[in-house]
Amino acid sequence: MRAKHRSGRSPAALLGVRESTRAFSARRTVLYLSLTLGSVLAACAPSTKSGSTFGTENERSDDRSSEPGTLGRRSDEQAAPDTFESCATQTAAAEARPIYLVFVFDKSGSMVAGGSPKWTSAKAASKAFFESSESKGVHASLTFFPDQAEYSCGSNAYDTPTVAMTALPSKTFSTSLDAQIPNGGTPTHAALEGAIAYAQNVATNREKDGKVAIVLVTDGLPESNCDGNSVAAVKELAASVAQALPTYVIGVGSELTSLTEIAAGGGTSSAFIVDTNAPAQIQQDFLAAINAIKISAFSCDYAIPSPPTGERLDREKVNVVHRSDRASDTLAYNPSCDGGTGWRYDDPTTPSRIQLCDASCRSAKAEPGKLEVLFGCATRNVVVK
Repeated sequence: MRAKHRSGRSPAALLGVRESTRAFSARRTVLYLSLTLGSVLAACAPSTKSGSTFGTENERSDDRSSEPGTLGRRSDEQAAPDTFESCATQTAAAEARPIYLVFVFDKSGSMVAGGSPKWTSAKAASKAFFESSESKGVHASLTFFPDQAEYSCGSNAYDTPTVAMTALPSKTFSTSLDAQIPNGGTPTHAALEGAIAYAQNVATNREKDGKVAIVLVTDGLPESNCDGNSVAAVKELAASVAQALPTYVIGVGSELTSLTEIAAGGGTSSAFIVDTNAPAQIQQDFLAAINAIKISAFSCDYAIPSPPTGERLDREKVNVVHRSDRASDTLAYNPSCDGGTGWRYDDPTTPSRIQLCDASCRSAKAEPGKLEVLFGCATRNVVVK
């Protein structure tokens, strides 16, 4: 998604900012907003041309000025092209699509059997995640299984979470975790079935503004007196909704093959297996697994705020820049996402969101930094670095 600036190209051709009949001032401001993968902000601004849409060739003129220091100045007088300083107009914040994680947490007796530190360590790591400021932008719910020592085998015992969907960070989860006493068997199938029902309800109500996923935390095989509680049955259940509701698996046990099968059924390839050799290692690995799931679940999908009253978005004057400690890249506008790099609109005719193509999305997740969505400069369809 990165390429060198092409020298010799007139930066003035990238401007196209013209004064509206309302004398809307084209201010040279760029809003730099932090992109952590739990909090994604961008910048957006309207066209300075009232009622504009994709312009014609005449509308996209160089807009050159005879005086240095004004918009449209010649290339030898202009600031570096990747800064967009000479054409960026007023900006407004845009936010990434939020994430809704439905946690299904194993509190069976095996989590503490023989003095095992699995429960204590997993609980501490979970608290750290739920209360961390880096989890902003994530919502979570929490369901425990089994529901009691003499556990229930019906999914209706698990379709109402102990902690309902809550915006993070929050200390509500810590209170609930501290109140649990691990005991009983592992009715995984019933618990997952209940969690899916709840997740589907969340998706129905929030589908347009978020992504919903299930996180199954368990220390081993589905073991109970419930019918149909097998690895194969759990895998099949996860697979039945994987396209809409992926299931991530965090394993704090040694059943690597079985847990990976369930994750594969849930559309997430493999389970996150936590090392159980020492309490500190369990906590460290568990927290790393949750954070990896958070990153994986994020969509590189950003809402475009409404422009100021009386202005309309000019779709030909939008640019997306990703900056990290090592690089600054202007992503190419790529409406078909051919090759996987660049960005596109959710709807090229009436856009409401900006979406990164798959390869660019993966790169942005792998190298967090700042994402800038700038409006007012002619859209570039060539990658700039």
